[in-house]
Amino acid sequence: MVKEYTGRTAIEWIDEYLIFEAKTMIKHTQYTIQEIAYKLKFPSQSFFGKYFKRLTGMSPKQYKLS
Repeated sequence: MVKEYTGRTAIEWIDEYLIFEAKTMIKHTQYTIQEIAYKLKFPSQSFFGKYFKRLTGMSPKQYKLS
């Protein structure tokens, strides 16, 4: 139903929101990548890093340094 109205799936909306939150936390807080992964309810820092890289093309650390 969501895709019917917006042209995007619910998963795409969730991914966009999570990446927006992650990018904001990485750039504008002093949290470690591990703390950010925990706060965003990822099962591990490793899973978060792979998820972030798959959607952005860079690791959380690379993003922080950019």
